[in-house]
Amino acid sequence: MDGRTFLVTPPQMSDVHPELSAATVEPEAATPAVVACEPLTTDGVGGRFASVLSGPIRPAVFWLALPILGEQLLNAAIAWNDTLLAGRISPVATGAVGFASYVGWLMTMLFGMVSIGATAIVSRAVGAGRREEAGQATGQAFTLSVFVGAIGTAFIGLIAPGLASLLNLRGEAAEIAVQYLRLDAIGFIGASVSFAMAACLRGEGDTKTPLMVLGGVNIANLVFSWVLTFGIGDWPGIGVAGIAWGTVIARWMGAIGMTLLLQGRGKAVHLSMRGLRLDRSMVRRMVRVGAPASLDGLLSFSGHFIFMTIVNRVPSEFPTEVIYAAHIVGIRIESLSYLPANAYALAASTLVGQNLGARQHGRARLGANEAVVQTLAIMTGAALLLYFGAEPMFRLLSNDPDVWRCGVPALKALAFFQFVLGPLIVYIGALRGAGDTKRPILITFCGMALVRIPGALFGGFVLQWGLLGAWMGMFADLTVRCVLMRRRFQTGKWQRIEV
Repeated sequence: MDGRTFLVTPPQMSDVHPELSAATVEPEAATPAVVACEPLTTDGVGGRFASVLSGPIRPAVFWLALPILGEQLLNAAIAWNDTLLAGRISPVATGAVGFASYVGWLMTMLFGMVSIGATAIVSRAVGAGRREEAGQATGQAFTLSVFVGAIGTAFIGLIAPGLASLLNLRGEAAEIAVQYLRLDAIGFIGASVSFAMAACLRGEGDTKTPLMVLGGVNIANLVFSWVLTFGIGDWPGIGVAGIAWGTVIARWMGAIGMTLLLQGRGKAVHLSMRGLRLDRSMVRRMVRVGAPASLDGLLSFSGHFIFMTIVNRVPSEFPTEVIYAAHIVGIRIESLSYLPANAYALAASTLVGQNLGARQHGRARLGANEAVVQTLAIMTGAALLLYFGAEPMFRLLSNDPDVWRCGVPALKALAFFQFVLGPLIVYIGALRGAGDTKRPILITFCGMALVRIPGALFGGFVLQWGLLGAWMGMFADLTVRCVLMRRRFQTGKWQRIEV
């Protein structure tokens, strides 16, 4: 993600229902599908935590989000680790590895076509008690994820030099970026499979299993990256390439672990030979829901890419490589602030999908709004961390004092825009859980093309405020999109979408 905006009023308790902490939330009158299924609990096993389909909504949201947050924190640790390793080498390495991480983010948008579609279909099927459909969707998600990952590997391998050139990377920076991108792409199939299987499990309401599997893999990633980069004993390591190889190994470990775990699993979400056979109808459903989300991600990436080219060219007292390194480090630090929002977005996606499947529309809306409320509470702490911890965190991730001086003011300004980032991310997750992935495309396009890019040009070139000026466009974009996405959710049209 990135930027933020000014304070936006969080949902009032009247919007979320005053009976939030009541013992139960009554389902809507017409709920024939609920009778057909036993309500899943958030641990995916039974009765320990609040149910996704019945009972108090506040603990249901919290216990769904908590394991995802743990997984997100471990993912962030990997990203921080990569930046830390590159920062110990040089600002050029920091910028090159950061650029590669942006491209990796583009690929997660492509993988999202599978994972978002899978979550929507699995959660609806589970909510309606259709276990066989959930299993079939899992098998098709696996097959499709392998195909999509292979396309990503070939595509990035071919265009890596062109991407580096477009971003104005030259000499050593371009060489490192291209090498890193091509090595990183070797792990795309593994990443695609891991994301898809984790998405199916979350759609079932099981957020603990992805934490245990992918969390363990991320810890292995940390170890491999340090050893391969700086060596061990008399072996000196392989430098920047070691960061990429550590990621590749971990991604394939995750894919293999998820595959083995889901084989013969006696629950709705499982892998079987029958489920892996091509089911064109299921694939079309998955693509119909997921493709718009991927297009939305592609538009977002395109906006970010143009935004980065602006950052690399703004007038400043600092050289280009320092500005870009400060931008990369700042965005990496910012990732801490939106981790809770990502976790609650995925929880909202599951809760909305299952309750729509069970025809409990009121509970679906209530759950999404509660996820926003809990996110805002955490984002307050994130804002304080960004403001008061900006300089220490910059010093941790970079050895260059110029990078600190360039990036710290922008990061402190970013702290004031946390209160729109959280709701934006959660509402997107809730809408995706409902299968509403088309309207957000228009909202993303408007935010990027009409707000972020013009705002960055104005702040960076007209006001000549350097990195902070360019980030002004980011702040404004997040503000506008938050308002529009919340308005889309409030219309309730997402409740009538078929997946």
